Amino acid sequence: MVETLIMILGVIAGFSLLKVKEHRRIAVVNLNNKVQLIAVALIIFIMGINLGSMEDFAHKMLTMGLQSLVFAIIPTVFYTFLANYLL
Repeated sequence: MVETLIMILGVIAGFSLLKVKEHRRIAVVNLNNKVQLIAVALIIFIMGINLGSMEDFAHKMLTMGLQSLVFAIIPTVFYTFLANYLL
């Protein structure tokens, strides 16, 4: 629910930029790009800390890798079947 409200506030803020002068809008968009880049880098860094603090990291990476492979293969096979035989 909180995420939805934050997204709605972002949409309203973006919509309000339509009424701002061009040079001001460009400055706000550039600032927004920098904030997004920093936020994503911080999230990736924190995820790395979380993964690095696991004792059985290597074993879990193998397990997660195999699960990811299965989750990638199943939709590919399903879509290929659907595209070739049903459409």
